[in-house]
Amino acid sequence: MLDQYKIEGTEYLMPSKVYSSKDSYTDFQEGLVDFKSSLMNNLEEKNNLTYCRFGDGDFYFLNKIPKGSAKPGRRALKKPYFLIDHSKFVEGSKKNDYYLSLMDQAHRQNFHRFFNRPPDYLIEYVYGLISNKWILNKTVKKIGLIGADKKLEIIHQLMEKQEYKEYLGIEKFNDYISIPQRFAADNLKKTKKKVEKQLSKASSDLYLVGIGHVKTGLLHEFKNYNKSVYLDIGVGMDALAGIVNLTRPYFGNWKNFQFRNSSIYTEIDFLVNKNNYIKNIHYVK
Repeated sequence: MLDQYKIEGTEYLMPSKVYSSKDSYTDFQEGLVDFKSSLMNNLEEKNNLTYCRFGDGDFYFLNKIPKGSAKPGRRALKKPYFLIDHSKFVEGSKKNDYYLSLMDQAHRQNFHRFFNRPPDYLIEYVYGLISNKWILNKTVKKIGLIGADKKLEIIHQLMEKQEYKEYLGIEKFNDYISIPQRFAADNLKKTKKKVEKQLSKASSDLYLVGIGHVKTGLLHEFKNYNKSVYLDIGVGMDALAGIVNLTRPYFGNWKNFQFRNSSIYTEIDFLVNKNNYIKNIHYVK
């Protein structure tokens, strides 16, 4: 991995070959600085907007390709595509303010194929800045979470442990806004109502969002429920819950805080990949 793709305070254990070519993304570091500046400016100005990641799974989901997490019965939805109003997800996916894709050329081509324009930033920036905790430590004090109910339950319990709070460098998460862990896209209207009820009573300045493919029909709606900045962090939510695969981009040195022998993990939908590498576990006392 070339130095031009490194993010301070992080490690990438298994980078693909694109990170070994200086021509893959020549403006990587400049883009990272720009992303940090954009986020800080929007927070300081108290703007109401969304940052949306667009990965392979989102491309499959929005094109009704039953592959990986976009396969009915796997995670996002249980129903077949013809039984949901799929157009709501396609329409909603195009109503966010900023968009991010992975650096890999194939990812960016999929992005351009769907949105007919290049992404604003790279997803790698979000992963790196969650992993090195810059987003947690250097942005705002009132940070809320919007994610799967089971994972938020774990994070909430971990935040009762002083050693975990010290690791993250924060005292608390201000709000916990939950959606169903699985099949939240089956009934978009119901999921929207559930989030609206919670979010309308919340008070965070920045929300970190990890809700899977249902975000394509839901993320842009958050601005109508509560004025804030919404940042889609994806697998970063797994890191906060102490269950991230260390092979994920820039999470190679993340410490997975967990409870020993706890039944709380039996209901978790783990985001496993071919390198199921949930390691570097630190058991809280």
